[in-house]
Amino acid sequence: MKKQLLALFTLSLSFTIQAQITQVKEINDNGTSSSLPANLYTFNGKIYFAADDSNGSNTPGGADLGKELWVTDGTEAGTTFVKDLNTGAASSSPTGFFEYNNTLYFSANNGTSSVLFSTDGTESGTNATGHPFVFNPIETGGLVYFVLTTDSNKLYQFDDTNTSPVTNNGTGTEALVGAHFTAFNNKLLCYMDYSEDEPTIGRELYEYNPSTGLFTLIKDIDEGTGDSSISNFTVVNNEVFFKADDALWKTDGTNTGTVAVENASSLSGINNFFAWNNILYFEADNGTSEDQLWAYNPNTDAISNISNITGGASNDHDPSDYAILGDYLYYAGEVADDTAQYLFRTDGSTSERVDSNIKDIDDLVVLNDKLYFEGDNGTTGNELYSFDPATLSTSSSSFEIISVYPNPATDYIMVPTSLLNKDFSIYSSSGNLIKKGIISSEKINLNLNSGLYLIKIESNNNILTKKVLIK
Repeated sequence: MKKQLLALFTLSLSFTIQAQITQVKEINDNGTSSSLPANLYTFNGKIYFAADDSNGSNTPGGADLGKELWVTDGTEAGTTFVKDLNTGAASSSPTGFFEYNNTLYFSANNGTSSVLFSTDGTESGTNATGHPFVFNPIETGGLVYFVLTTDSNKLYQFDDTNTSPVTNNGTGTEALVGAHFTAFNNKLLCYMDYSEDEPTIGRELYEYNPSTGLFTLIKDIDEGTGDSSISNFTVVNNEVFFKADDALWKTDGTNTGTVAVENASSLSGINNFFAWNNILYFEADNGTSEDQLWAYNPNTDAISNISNITGGASNDHDPSDYAILGDYLYYAGEVADDTAQYLFRTDGSTSERVDSNIKDIDDLVVLNDKLYFEGDNGTTGNELYSFDPATLSTSSSSFEIISVYPNPATDYIMVPTSLLNKDFSIYSSSGNLIKKGIISSEKINLNLNSGLYLIKIESNNNILTKKVLIK
């Protein structure tokens, strides 16, 4: 009996994480007015971003200089205005940051047009380069490729000194769609139309080979004149995954190797791809739980449902803005009773909400083992915040002390009355959602196969997970 009681006590301890998210600086310190930090990019130990101090208290001369270039080292004192690129209250709106040959570049509006700038983080070292706006820069083979929107969405290349159209030794003219392209095996995979093909096959998947200067059709995914609507190119191992016709596809760069992922055929609303630990993470809807976080393992061809945010006015989780820190993948996601985005994380099996106080999470980046992002605490508007995983603590409130028994179990488990009317979900050890509902009595019927399962219970912004063994 003593051994049974000890086992019950040990298994009954569970914890929910509590995080301390810190405001780095209230850039626009005028009550609830926001500086709206955006396009965060790490370079040489600092974060560069666009922000708007409309109150003028943190910009030179105390003036409203619009949305301009800022830099931070992660401290309040080290968060400073860099330069007014579009003179006066008009905004230059820095965007498209990229590093090339140890120099940081970005595009911004100088008052006449959007052009390419470089910066070393100082006012004097931030200047126009004489090159045009760079849309979706991608480096491969020692060159930066981008789409030039002012030249019919043609593919261009940049080498620090020169900007020019790529060599095109074919008989047609390319027009990339929405800058959807990626580097793969020393080539570029592009969603585009090619003038000599477009009348008969529409916009499809092509490759561009810099060595030959040729654009070649890989596959007509939407056969005939229809467009395949490709987006979200993401490289995982030796394949490129992408969305086409609202389905998950993959390619190895060949026609026969370009196929739909059959195990994901029941999913819709696929979006927001990210690769981590050789697994593809993405947003999708299986028809019952709306937009949640999913994972696809190319090695096992297995699809897993990671999140299960349900039970409110909206069941959309809408995961986005991923960042890797330590053993977790952090991201912004919605909760069931709020369309604002909060900070979540996953270990690849289940997801958990890190914080319930800071909302409108956006643009996650990592610097010196901390997360930085845009957020809103409800009183100072959307400003720059940081999160240090080392500040995570555990809570031992009565909600976390759960006596789940028997464990191991067979057909059912028993829970205390304090958990009545709480949402619960049961996942397999591989992360697949098996069962979900609301705890209506102390007895939860399982009807599960033998194995290890995770039961997650949510209440009052607390999330806890327990392991249950089924015999």
